[in-house]
Amino acid sequence: MCALVLVLGACSDAKKASEVPPAAISTSEYRGMSCSQLRTEAALIRKRTPALEAAVEKSYKHDKNMEAVTWILFWPAVFAMDGNDSESQALSQARGELEAIHASMESKGCRM
Repeated sequence: MCALVLVLGACSDAKKASEVPPAAISTSEYRGMSCSQLRTEAALIRKRTPALEAAVEKSYKHDKNMEAVTWILFWPAVFAMDGNDSESQALSQARGELEAIHASMESKGCRM
């Protein structure tokens, strides 16, 4: 029974917000910005990140609930579920942008 639960629970590729890695973002778009501009840009991204994390979590929970129902009612459809890729990509992008901004700030000697 435990093996069945493990197999069924691992079928969706939906991710929790904590499992979403930052995207690889080039620092080149931030090179021309001043330290003040970089801090402002980072603050804007940090401000929208909680909403992105909440969207990923909501989508994750919905996907897992749908997966459970689908296994019970019509198991072949589980393999067609797409997870929460769009929400995860938006969060990954924001996290990557923050990393690129921080790298630019470090290279300019900006205070964080």
